[in-house]
Amino acid sequence: MGLAIAVLLIITLTALSVYWLSTKDKLNAELIAPGINNPVTIKFDDNAIPHISANNLEDAWYTLGFLHATERPWQMEFNRRLASGKLSEILGPETVGVDKFIRTLGIRRAAEKQYENYPIEYKRQIQSYVEGVNAGFSRLGWALPAEFMILGAKPGTWGPADSVAWSLMMALDLGGNWHKEFLRLELSKTLDTDRIWQVLPPYPGETPPTSTNFAKMYRDLGVFKSNGLTGNQTSSLNKDFLRFLPGGFEGIGSNNWVLSGDKTVSGKPLLANDPHLGLTSPAIWYFAHIEAPKLQVIGATVPGIPGVVLGRNTNVAWGFTNTDPDVQDLYIEALDEKNPARYQTPNGFANFVLREETILVKGKEPVRFLARETRHGPVISDAYERAQKLIDTSRYAISMRWTALDDANQTLVAGFLMNQAQNIEEFKSALKHYYAPMQNVVMADKEGQIAYRAAGVAPKRSKGHGLFGSAPALGWDKQYDWGPYLSLDQLPKDNNPSKGWIATANHRVHAANDPNPLTADWHMPYRQNRIEALLLSQEKHDLASMKAMQADALSLSAIDLLPLLQQANSNHKYASDAKGLIASFNGNMSMDSAGATIYNAWAHQLTRLLFEDKLGKSFATEYGKRDFRSGVHHVMELHLAGKSDAAFWCDQASTTEVETCEQIIDLAFTRALDDLTKQLGGNPQSWTWGKAHIAVSEHRPMSKVSWLKRHFEVSRPMPGDGFTINVGFMDFGNSQNPYTVTKAASMRAVYDLADLDKSQFIYQTGQSGWINNRNYSSYANKWAKHEYLPLTMNPSSVSHTSVLKPDPNRVIEPQKKKPENRVPDRKR
Repeated sequence: MGLAIAVLLIITLTALSVYWLSTKDKLNAELIAPGINNPVTIKFDDNAIPHISANNLEDAWYTLGFLHATERPWQMEFNRRLASGKLSEILGPETVGVDKFIRTLGIRRAAEKQYENYPIEYKRQIQSYVEGVNAGFSRLGWALPAEFMILGAKPGTWGPADSVAWSLMMALDLGGNWHKEFLRLELSKTLDTDRIWQVLPPYPGETPPTSTNFAKMYRDLGVFKSNGLTGNQTSSLNKDFLRFLPGGFEGIGSNNWVLSGDKTVSGKPLLANDPHLGLTSPAIWYFAHIEAPKLQVIGATVPGIPGVVLGRNTNVAWGFTNTDPDVQDLYIEALDEKNPARYQTPNGFANFVLREETILVKGKEPVRFLARETRHGPVISDAYERAQKLIDTSRYAISMRWTALDDANQTLVAGFLMNQAQNIEEFKSALKHYYAPMQNVVMADKEGQIAYRAAGVAPKRSKGHGLFGSAPALGWDKQYDWGPYLSLDQLPKDNNPSKGWIATANHRVHAANDPNPLTADWHMPYRQNRIEALLLSQEKHDLASMKAMQADALSLSAIDLLPLLQQANSNHKYASDAKGLIASFNGNMSMDSAGATIYNAWAHQLTRLLFEDKLGKSFATEYGKRDFRSGVHHVMELHLAGKSDAAFWCDQASTTEVETCEQIIDLAFTRALDDLTKQLGGNPQSWTWGKAHIAVSEHRPMSKVSWLKRHFEVSRPMPGDGFTINVGFMDFGNSQNPYTVTKAASMRAVYDLADLDKSQFIYQTGQSGWINNRNYSSYANKWAKHEYLPLTMNPSSVSHTSVLKPDPNRVIEPQKKKPENRVPDRKR
């Protein structure tokens, strides 16, 4: 028996050793690469950034695809399946809801139609990238990354539409307006419209964008089911569904700013960018330098998409933040009582467009369903459990209109042109072809020019007209139909402003009285206000001050609410110690601050006391996706102003007495101290923010398996909160640690136009997607400590060199004469 166990152990160790050695990078190699026309050299610098040198654009994009596939194979495969609605083939029944929703939206189908409309030159470049991806997959051999081995899966075939589809998924991730519309609909079942505007208030200083009493309108129409989930009940399927479904998460946004030479020590522009996205392992970004005729670019690429999304070339640097315009509208469609296969339009009844879909499910029978479409778009209520439990589906359905699904979307064309732009005017011209998701783009060139463009498409809206996209519209009422999109001249822009700088942080980017408003659901302007204050705090800036700004952890939101906490009282045994710590707390969310921990715990408990009971299942489902902090600020402002509306939120429905807001503020303090004592022990001095505020880069799907997550996740403590420049948005729905950071600076970069090779970057994991590779998390410590790496096209040393060579037996068909390099302007 003992011998048998020993033999089995030896066999197991041998197999693991063979696997381990077989998965090691072979970066010093000459490889035959079917699909390229000329040899391509790849030099990896000491930070694992590849420097690609190719003789033509097609070979350059082929090589980038090859690297994406070999460095990030599981990420590529997971993303391909997510965008195609095919996760359940390898993950089983748990992801059927996600697959059904993505299939209903028709992401892959829309991508196929869009790709067909691309100009032939850009189809050729995308196809070259795709060939590189599939060649990279083929090179992996049997020793696949651990995720494939655990799940018994293999990389599929990547197609051109998969790249387009992943750009649509990024647009879905960054476009959350439909979620907020649905939440307002859901709250309308139990709350009046005025109350809904208190918990989801308009931009500070503004009135609601519509005077329509939509809650009454929905009830009068009989939109809601008479029963359904009540209280704090929410299904586990719903929770899992929301984890995988992109979009609808607060905390996704970004900061960027650019300074003219008048405001810098060098006399040339400086540009900074830190996009705030969901933290994942591996990261969303893969850095690369790509060199070919008419192309010399370096920066953040996205596995699955050809091109540098954020970065610089030899003359221009650029950075994005999410504009977050309202480009998604929900429509309540009324069914024909005599024939539910039809729905009401302004001109009578029309038939739904039907499409049969089959989802293959690992270990189970296939799931077949009919996806419906209306004149507005896909019927999402058929695939959204919350909607099915909320509305009377025998009478109504909910459809969605979304700009990103338009056949005219050719965003990848803009990316190719941006990478090649030789000056700021060419870069602006490239952005004319950008479609979705709309982004605030700041840019600078070596000549000293700086500019801003809101790039993308958005429907034209008028404030005060109808519902202004703030809640689901009536599908049969013509007034809610979209007209032409805003023209390029109507979108926000700026060129070389006299103040010498431009900054965006997901705040309102146009004047309050702008005749072409983009949305009413802007982020609160705390980060923007802090950025502006720091830009104005010194006469001249340099790289060091840019990096210090990105590290800034002063929360202006906390400064607004802190006086309420400092006046709170409690009989808790640690209240006196905590009050002392809070008295000296100035709103700086540094990792060594216990005051930051106590403040955030109090704000968390105050949010729950104000909204948990009254919002019921909506709060249970949404808290963590959003923090409801704008509502907290609004209610506390009402309280301080002596408004009676605040009393509604402060009174606890679960008790017979009528609580005041002062009592609720005190109770939140006591509950915070109780929770912190349980979580961090009995010494308030030791409750430092770094112990609780942990940035976790989630792995999909291994983070859902307790004994695997610690191997696949990358976690580091960090400063900040959801309102600091160095943002750390928390998952308050996490019962184990509500201060876990799920959204943060997914990348930080600073660009020096005086010498672009002195530009710097960092992100939170590492270049490799293989967990047994040292580069899986090699950047994590620097990111957590707010250190940077050089973003140089001329590395001081090279650690590995590979060469891709054409297949000597390949027969190359003679190419037809290329058409003129014309890209038609997008149609609106």
